[in-house]
Amino acid sequence: MSALSRPPVQLIEAIPENLFREPVDYLYADHFRQRVVCKLLDDIAYDQGGTDVARLATVVAEYIDRDLPQHVADEEQDLFPLLRARGEPRDSIETVLSLLAEEHSNDEALSSTLLAGLRSLTEGRAPKDQSAFLGAAASFTESQRRHLAWEERLLLPLARKRLSDADLLKMGRNMAARRGIAFPADGADGNLPAGD
Repeated sequence: MSALSRPPVQLIEAIPENLFREPVDYLYADHFRQRVVCKLLDDIAYDQGGTDVARLATVVAEYIDRDLPQHVADEEQDLFPLLRARGEPRDSIETVLSLLAEEHSNDEALSSTLLAGLRSLTEGRAPKDQSAFLGAAASFTESQRRHLAWEERLLLPLARKRLSDADLLKMGRNMAARRGIAFPADGADGNLPAGD
């Protein structure tokens, strides 16, 4: 069933705020959300005649514009530096970290074309440059999926292995602060806002 024919429910699930206490798990949860965004973007790019395109475009645009930069900052300001500091030579992660940082830059460049097309769709209009929009969507989703695979096969398992409890606590606090959320106390529960 395509996203266009789904009932009007929340398309990108909220992540519980208490997951900041387990920042590696938070990153895994956000990766799931990124996969949903890629699927929605595929649905938009290949089925623009659907009646729900404006809503889907709004959800995807909000994620790319608001949530994705926070996720990238989580990685570049916290995860990557901690892995560099705690990693061992045998981990051989520098090449992957450099490639991921380069992909972040490329994705940011694609985002402007992508967001322009998505904003047109939210207003019920076709993207001004349909070909550029479709190319950006394909490149963006391919990059995101590759990026997620590298992180989940190498970096996040390595973070679980190498980062100390103090590292993880600091990382979780930074991630919560980046979103303007108070770091959850033990037993705290709640959800982060998400696209609907």
